[in-house]
Amino acid sequence: MALYWLPLLPLIGFALLICGGKWFSGTSGGWLGSGLIGAAFVVALIRFFGLSDVPAHETLWTWLPNMALGTAGISANLKIGFYLDQLSSVMTLVITGVGFLIHVYSISYMKGDARFTRFFAFMNFFVAMMLILVLADSYPLMFVGWEGVGMASYLLIGFWFAGHKDHNAAEGVNNSNAARKAFIMNRIGDLGFMLGMFLIYKVFGTLVIPELAAQGATLLVTSRPLIELICLFLLVGAVGKSGQLPLTTWLPDAMAGPTPVSALIHAATMVTAGVYLIARSNFFYDLAPGASMWVAWAGGLTALYGALSALNQTDIKKILAYSTVSQLGYMFLAVGLHSYTAAIFHLVTHAFFKALLFLAAGAVIHALHEEQDVRKMGGLAKSMPFTHWVSAIGVLAITGIPIFAGFFSKDGILASAFAQNTPLYLIGLFVALLTAFYMGRWYFLVWRGTYRGDAQLHPHDGDALLSAPLGVLAALATIGGFFNVPAFLFGGTHVLDNFLGRAIPVHEHEIPVSTEWLITGIAVATGLIGLGWAFYDHRRSALQVGPLGQTSLQALYLDRFYNAVIGGGSRVISQGLDVMDNGVDGAMSGVARNVGAPGWLVTVWQSGFVRVYALSMLLGTALIVGYWALKAIGGGV
Repeated sequence: MALYWLPLLPLIGFALLICGGKWFSGTSGGWLGSGLIGAAFVVALIRFFGLSDVPAHETLWTWLPNMALGTAGISANLKIGFYLDQLSSVMTLVITGVGFLIHVYSISYMKGDARFTRFFAFMNFFVAMMLILVLADSYPLMFVGWEGVGMASYLLIGFWFAGHKDHNAAEGVNNSNAARKAFIMNRIGDLGFMLGMFLIYKVFGTLVIPELAAQGATLLVTSRPLIELICLFLLVGAVGKSGQLPLTTWLPDAMAGPTPVSALIHAATMVTAGVYLIARSNFFYDLAPGASMWVAWAGGLTALYGALSALNQTDIKKILAYSTVSQLGYMFLAVGLHSYTAAIFHLVTHAFFKALLFLAAGAVIHALHEEQDVRKMGGLAKSMPFTHWVSAIGVLAITGIPIFAGFFSKDGILASAFAQNTPLYLIGLFVALLTAFYMGRWYFLVWRGTYRGDAQLHPHDGDALLSAPLGVLAALATIGGFFNVPAFLFGGTHVLDNFLGRAIPVHEHEIPVSTEWLITGIAVATGLIGLGWAFYDHRRSALQVGPLGQTSLQALYLDRFYNAVIGGGSRVISQGLDVMDNGVDGAMSGVARNVGAPGWLVTVWQSGFVRVYALSMLLGTALIVGYWALKAIGGGV
C-alpha cells in the first residue's frame, strides 16, 4: 500500500468526525476514529515487513515549483513526498500501535462527555500530523507536521476549557492557560527550526532530507561553523517540542487535558518529535561536535531537572509528567553523544511503559471520581488488582529492573555515556536513583498501605475497554527490551541496532565485557536502592514543607522565575505603554486612537446597506468618467 495511506486514514477520520459529528451517536464516533488508527497500524506493519535496504521514497505532487535554490541560481521543484526507511518505519509503528491502544481506551474513558466525537476528531488529527512529521522527505513538509501536532496539542490540552463534568470555571481557566502555554512556548522552538531550515536552504540549495544525507561527509566543504549553527538552530526547535531546558515548563502543564491526551503526548507523539528531528539530522550532527555536546548537556540537565521536580509532587499525573521530562532528557543525552539507536530504543520502550503508567493513572482517577492527589489514595491494590499489577510492571520497567524494557534501553544510554563523558554518566546514574525513588513513592502511595480517601467511594478495575490496552502495554513493557539485547547479555545480537543501522549511523564504543557487567550491576543496584528508599519513606504521605520539599514541589521555581522575570517584565512594559492614570489615557492609547481614526471612514462605506454600495459605485464611476473627460479636454487623449 502507498505511504500516503498512513496519514490519510486518520485524516479521513478527522474530516468525518469534525464535519459530521451529528451523524455519530453514542460511542460510534470513537469506534470509527479508533478503527482508522488501527487500519493505519496495519498499513505500517505491511510496509515494515516489506521494507528493504533501499528506502521507499514516494512523491505525491509538486508543492513549490521552480524554486531558486541556493546561490547557484538553478531552479527545481519542492515536492510533497514521503520517505520510509528503518527509522521512520519504527516511528510509524509506535505512533499507530500505541496510538490505537490509547484510542480504544478513550472510548470508555471519555464516554458520556458532551464533546465525545470532537475529542476523537482531534485525536485522529494529532496522529495524522505526527505521521506526516516522521514520513516527510523534506524539512518544510516535516515542519507542516511539526506545526500540526502543535495545533493538535493546543486543542486537546485545553479540551476541557469549561472544566470537567461539573464545569468548574477555575479548572477551565487552568486548562485553557495550559493549552496557550504549550502553544506559545512551542513557537519559540519553531522559530529555531525555521531559522535552521532557512540556513540549510541558503547554504546547501536543498531541503530534501535524502539529498542532504547522501552528501555525507562532503557537507564539510561548507565551513564547520555554519554546520554548527544549523545544528544549534535545529536544537532550539527540538528543545521546544520535546520540553527540554529551558523550554520545559509547558510539558508538565500538558497533563491538564484528559488522561488519554497525556498518554498520547507524553508517550507516542509530540514530545518524541525533537528526538526524531536530531536523529533524522544525524548527517549534520555527526559533523558538529560542539552542537552535539550542547544536545547532550541539555538532555543530561533536563533529566536531572525532571527527576528532582518529580520527587515531591502530589498529583498522580504530574509525577508522571515530570518523569517524561526526565526520560526525554535521557534520549537527548544519547543523541547528543551520537548514540542514535540507543535513543530510539529508549523512545520505543518509553512509549510502552509511559503510556501504560498514564493510562493506569487514568483508571485510578476514573475509579476515584476524578481524584488525583496521591495523598488521598493508598491500598488500591485490593480493590483494583489488575490495574495494580500492570502499574507495578510499568514502575519496574521505568526503574530499569531486569528483565523489563527500561532495563535494556536505559542501560544502553548509560553505557554510551560511560564510554564518552564521565560527568554525564554520573548525572544519568543519579537520575536513575531519583527515578526509582519517585516512581517507588508513586507506587506505594497509590497502591499500598491503607486507603486515605473518601470512604464512600468503592474503586474497582475498569471495563474491558480500559483494561485491554493496559494488558497489551504491560506485555510490551515486559518483553519490549528483548528487541535489542546487547551481546554480553544472554548472547544478544543487537537486533534493533542492526535494523536501525541501515538508516542511521551506529557509533559503537568498545567497552570490555567485564566493564559492561559492572555498569549494568551498578545501574540495577541503583534502581533497587531507589525502590528501597521509597519503601522506607512511603509512609510520608503528607507534603513536606521543608525548603527541599518545597523546591521540588515548585519544580525548582523555574516556572515562577519565568513568570516573574519574563511575564512580569512584559506586563510592566505593556502597562507603561498603555497606562491609565486618573482617567487620563496614556500616550500609546492616544497613538492607537489616532491611527485607528481613519478607519471610521471605511466603516461608513462598509455598512452592509445595498444603497451605500450603489452610491459608492455611482461616485466611483463619475470620478473615472470625470478624470478621462478632463484629460481629453486638456489634450491628453
